[in-house]
Amino acid sequence: MSYTQLSSIYSYPIKSTKGLALTSSLVTDTGLEHDRHFVITDLNGKFITGRTKSKLVLVTCSITTDGLMVKAPGMAILHIDRTKLSARYQLISVWNDKILSQHCDDEIDLWFSTYINSPCKVYFLGDKSERKVEGYNKNLSFADGYPLLLLSEASLSWLNHKLPSEINIEQFRPNLVVSNCSAFAEDGWQKIRIGEVEFVISKPCSRCVFTTVNEQTGIRSSDKEPMATLQNFRRADDRQVYFGQNLVALNQGIINIGDKVEVIATQTPALYNLNST
Repeated sequence: MSYTQLSSIYSYPIKSTKGLALTSSLVTDTGLEHDRHFVITDLNGKFITGRTKSKLVLVTCSITTDGLMVKAPGMAILHIDRTKLSARYQLISVWNDKILSQHCDDEIDLWFSTYINSPCKVYFLGDKSERKVEGYNKNLSFADGYPLLLLSEASLSWLNHKLPSEINIEQFRPNLVVSNCSAFAEDGWQKIRIGEVEFVISKPCSRCVFTTVNEQTGIRSSDKEPMATLQNFRRADDRQVYFGQNLVALNQGIINIGDKVEVIATQTPALYNLNST
């Protein structure tokens, strides 16, 4: 194989839950279809993620004709029917954004409150919801700041050679994983095409403590890895650690595993101390 290709696609229907591996997906303004269209909040409407409730990564979702089927350890199966959500909209917060969001249902709230052992509510990106990507006239879901995150297998391999023990790429929660390129090649891309869709690489993705949560166990690493190692060679002047690239889709279309990644335009990569050990 002589060209870079799309090797994995992951969607996260409920923010901070386990990634759903796909073979193909429709890409819309908000990113992958269904991606982060549900979010969990506290009773004041502030979003809750795996940063503070790490066991959320053990919640699995599958897409049904009318919504989601949700499973979690020790819990009965939960069915979320989008056609039967409440008509109530509330302002909730994701970072600094205030988003008018559709409250799901009291029973759904209770299911998640029981699982995370903390009172919470669940909201949907409904018809009245609106949120824009900063700097773009594009809609955004409940993702942190950008519709899509891309990471290469080669970059993870490079990192794994530095780590005390290897980690899976799912721990970085990418939407798109690409193969057959050099480590950190994605840092130098400015515009790419995958399948029917063109993407602009908006900015590197800053990483946080969520990357230390093991996707298989839901437990945060005691040695603060991989963040401790990333601090040594992917730390920028703003003191943030960057790994992976944030993408914005320029059009709607279908992408499939195996699609060629065509680099349309390049840019000068940000400088990090790549030679640190």
